[in-house]
Amino acid sequence: MIKDWLDLLLGGGGLICLMILIAKSPTFEVYDAQLHQKLVRKNQNSFWRFVAWINQPILMVGWCFLLAFVQLVTNGWGKFCWVLAGLGFANVIGIIIKNTLRRERPRGHLAHDDDFSFPSGHVLGTTVMALMLWQLYGSTLWLALTLVIWWSLVALCRLTLRAHYPSDVLGATLLAISWLGALNLIVALIWG
Repeated sequence: MIKDWLDLLLGGGGLICLMILIAKSPTFEVYDAQLHQKLVRKNQNSFWRFVAWINQPILMVGWCFLLAFVQLVTNGWGKFCWVLAGLGFANVIGIIIKNTLRRERPRGHLAHDDDFSFPSGHVLGTTVMALMLWQLYGSTLWLALTLVIWWSLVALCRLTLRAHYPSDVLGATLLAISWLGALNLIVALIWG
């Protein structure tokens, strides 16, 4: 429970600070854009597009339902609801933040990335799913490596395809961490 409080407070605090910087600091925007330019190379090949496609938010919802169904069969309704609430409410919060900040995407992004930039929906969904898989299936080295590689590929693809700034990726990660901390606290309060 202490870990959940830390996730909520530190992740949420970091997210709020980042949102304030994006909304109020033109200097931060300049530095974020400069960092993005240094990180991104002209490597918009089919591999990165495939990584983006397989992890797009609408498909992540499908993966979430699959994980929820597995939890229903193996662990019952509690875990089923936890998985659906984990990704569902994270996406709702992400959409609200996106439409409140209305941050434009980096120049040179793909035409189909036509909504706002902060936070990254791809990274948000991937982070939530990775953290849920970690909580459900435990602390094995192979799972940790798999989840870190998966998350890294998605984060890098969003930068490489010029869909997001580095702070968009960081913001999505902080949102996922803080929301799952909050959700775990809510579940503990309801089901003890």
